[in-house]
Amino acid sequence: MPFRAKPPTGVGLIRTVVRSETKQVPQSKYSLKVSVPDRSYEPFIFEGFVSIANDEASQRPVKILRDTGAAQSFILFDVLPLSDNTYCGSSVLVQGIEMGFVPVPLHFVNVHSELISGIFRVGVRPKLPVKGVTFIMGNDIAGGKVVPVLEVLDKSDHSLSNELAQSYPHVFPACAVTRAQARQMGDVIDLSKTVLFKEDDQEDGLCTTSKKLITSDKQPRGSEIAPQLHDILLTVTPEKVIECQKGDISLRKCFASVISIEEAKTKETAYFMEAGVLMRKWAAHDTVSDWSEVCQVVVPTPFRQQVLSLAHDQAWSGHLGITKTYNRVLRHFFWPGLKSDVVQFCKTCHVCQLTGKANQTVPRAPLCPIPVVGEPFEKVIIDCVGPLPKTRSGNQFLLTIMCSATRYPEAIPLRTITAKTVVKALVKFFSTFGLPKVIQTDQGSNFMSKLFSSVLKTLCISHQVSSPYHPESQGALERWHQTLKAMLRKYCMDTSTDWDEGVPFVLFAIRETIQESLGFSPADLVFGHTPWGPLKVLKEHILSPTPSSAPKNVLDYVSKMRERLHAACALAQKSLSSTQKRMKLHYDKKAVGRSFAPGDQVLVLLPIPGSSLSARFSGPYLVEKKLSDTNYVIKTPDRRRSSRMCHVNMLKAYNMRDSPNSSSRKPVQPAVSSVAAVVLKPGWYLEEDKEDGLELRHTLQQCERLCNSEMLKKLPSQMEHLDKDQTKDLILLINSFLTVFQDVPSRTSILEHDVDVGDAVPISQHPYRVNAKKREVMKSEVAYLLQNDMAKPSNSSWSSPCILVPKPDGTSRLCTDYRRVNAVTKSDSFPLPRLDDCIDRI
Repeated sequence: MPFRAKPPTGVGLIRTVVRSETKQVPQSKYSLKVSVPDRSYEPFIFEGFVSIANDEASQRPVKILRDTGAAQSFILFDVLPLSDNTYCGSSVLVQGIEMGFVPVPLHFVNVHSELISGIFRVGVRPKLPVKGVTFIMGNDIAGGKVVPVLEVLDKSDHSLSNELAQSYPHVFPACAVTRAQARQMGDVIDLSKTVLFKEDDQEDGLCTTSKKLITSDKQPRGSEIAPQLHDILLTVTPEKVIECQKGDISLRKCFASVISIEEAKTKETAYFMEAGVLMRKWAAHDTVSDWSEVCQVVVPTPFRQQVLSLAHDQAWSGHLGITKTYNRVLRHFFWPGLKSDVVQFCKTCHVCQLTGKANQTVPRAPLCPIPVVGEPFEKVIIDCVGPLPKTRSGNQFLLTIMCSATRYPEAIPLRTITAKTVVKALVKFFSTFGLPKVIQTDQGSNFMSKLFSSVLKTLCISHQVSSPYHPESQGALERWHQTLKAMLRKYCMDTSTDWDEGVPFVLFAIRETIQESLGFSPADLVFGHTPWGPLKVLKEHILSPTPSSAPKNVLDYVSKMRERLHAACALAQKSLSSTQKRMKLHYDKKAVGRSFAPGDQVLVLLPIPGSSLSARFSGPYLVEKKLSDTNYVIKTPDRRRSSRMCHVNMLKAYNMRDSPNSSSRKPVQPAVSSVAAVVLKPGWYLEEDKEDGLELRHTLQQCERLCNSEMLKKLPSQMEHLDKDQTKDLILLINSFLTVFQDVPSRTSILEHDVDVGDAVPISQHPYRVNAKKREVMKSEVAYLLQNDMAKPSNSSWSSPCILVPKPDGTSRLCTDYRRVNAVTKSDSFPLPRLDDCIDRI
């Protein structure tokens, strides 16, 4: 009789049951009976939901037990309606603590819990060893996680936002995700924000906002460091480019110059069509290699700003300068007026204006000297120095006072520089030298406090405030601070004592020293004599004692003292004025006068929040009002102070970028010059004519060079400042020589100029090679000279080439290159008169 083993008794969490079926699990018609699990399992039990994969309607709640000793997860068979569709097609052998093996069928189950969520392979059992538990979560699902805990992530996970919003509607009242939030999360990328999208007209753009690219939630870490390529690549269809090129008015001249591809290969610069797209072949003038030739796409107007943004603004572009940005675009794209558009685009770049470059400093404004004050202590300048090293007396600060007229200094050591402490020190100083009429301070909080203002108002003293972050407003006192601190440093090193003990000695040394701007020492201008110092004591000791003179009359002594003080103050004012003039002359050599009007946008040099010693340009801000030639009130709404006074040296004009559709090129107007002013049609000329800085004008229509005829018609109105006799004589004189005042210039026959070249060999130079457009301008100029009898044909053996020189108004001046002729020309020994001498004689 064969031996049959007895089924073992179940022990632990897994009970081994011998079953013949490994695929289909019998379904129960009865609901799940819920019982209370043992209390020892409570720390590892939590609620969750399970459902059949891709079927949210079958979701059921379950009580999950986290079993860290189980390698397989299990679910009761009657929780979900499992079938052949959920069966994985395999089973797993499970070994319990009784060391027996049981095959368990696996089904796909969608699990939602606080610990883990997803679709997993779960074993199905008719019973579980722990009562009240319908799902045992093993290590195959949870891994190293035991209980739900807060998890700190480097990047926030928004995958559960909808579930949380449904579970807690009072916490998440808004369920919509805006476009800005979608861009921030990186889940949705709008193709309408690519570089060639036309913002004002979605129909004319290269893509619509409905075209979106859905990316995966798991992005590589490289995408967090470098910008996404799809944000900077040029996404455009050839059909759209062809359509926009044909409708662009500025490209009509380019279409008119189109030649075949075979002909374009033989030319340096040419337009041709390639697959219906207007192209341009171009090579730099100073290169001869074939690899330097490039084929450029002629960009229509709607897409030019986006191309410039890609070449300059993007992180891949680096915000380079005008030349590098222009050369970068020129390698691939072209349109008429490219250089001027690049200049304007770089000039109006917000980032470049804020950061600037080392060689693009803001020019300083012309110096405005402080008016010279006549009476001593009529105006005093005060400031605070510190904190300095704390002394044994507890002093850390210095209150410095200086008379604006005599440069008489005073320094008072203080423990603190609060408004109350400063006021007490000033009252003590005023009790000795009297009340001033004006006090000038900076915008420190102690000087701008209500207490300080009320004390000055009580004493009838006017309060002047200097410009912030502009120490030149108190230049005399600020410069003395440098000298004072240097002298105190040397005193401490020499005597090894605290700095506050050396303040009286340092002040005496400064007061008896001649001030360079005044020519007198401060003590001479205040007391009328030189104080007795160590040098004067030594001098009197060396000299033999003189007998005491007769007593002086008090009235005579006072009168002579007043006269002496008056003469010294007058000389000091004169010396100070002369010094200020020399300083202004030296300061204004590189100064540039700048002014702003209310409503202008400016960038302001302000300290960086949190770092008072570092500053950078911020803005743009609006100019509220103009206080003086150098001071302005600027609105700063994003700062702690909504408005502030700023010196013009802290301001920089902000260039606002125009809208993408507005053209930055200004039409050229006809100008009065010595070169023919002609009609210009924007966009007609080729870019090679402009690359050397020369804008050529159309030469089909000539116009008169001067406007004398119009001036002669309104001649009497231009002489209203003269009396009747002078007006009559002048009109009679002009009418007598009307041939001189024609609109077409003429030549004189009074004198001639001979060029003496001696025995030099005739110099014959070949004409310079120029493009067709310049050649047309030259022919037009020569025809104009021949027509008006200003030149005549010549068969001389001497010949010099002609060139075109650009003028500031955009026109061209025809000039002859006489450099080789000038090298052999003999100059006259008769000296030419100086122009300023001729003017002086008049």
